[in-house]
Amino acid sequence: MAVPLAAVLAAQDHPQQQEPDKSAQQQQQTAPANPIDRWNRMSPEERERELAKLPPARARMIRQRIRRYNQMQPAEQEALRERYEMFSQLAPQQKQVVRTRLREFRQLPQARRQQVHREVEALRQMPEDQRQARTSSDEFQHQFSPQEQQIIRDLSTYLPR
Repeated sequence: MAVPLAAVLAAQDHPQQQEPDKSAQQQQQTAPANPIDRWNRMSPEERERELAKLPPARARMIRQRIRRYNQMQPAEQEALRERYEMFSQLAPQQKQVVRTRLREFRQLPQARRQQVHREVEALRQMPEDQRQARTSSDEFQHQFSPQEQQIIRDLSTYLPR
């Protein structure tokens, strides 16, 4: 979950290539749905020009994430597109919460990340009332630290299926 969504979040703030002679309506009809698709539609030269504008570490990170995205199965890519669409419709404050929780998630030890990820994915499959019951349960409270609980609640709330 975190890597693919993080790939979209990393790419979203970068300028998209636009052809100046197209109307806004034509651009909307032909523009890819998410930033990674826009990056992928650029020629290698255009992509490198855009990446050259970024700090080297950020450009390297974006290259790695785009490479990982391109290695995904089509169903995984579609799921990522849907998550990006959900994310792009969030209010700015909610987007910031998601970014913060993803940063916190990435800082967890690997074993904990796996457990938290499984819980987020399980909760995302549940209707809201079941999700609320699960996150209020004693089992949930004992299984996850307060920080992990907040990560799980926020990600499953703001990025439901």
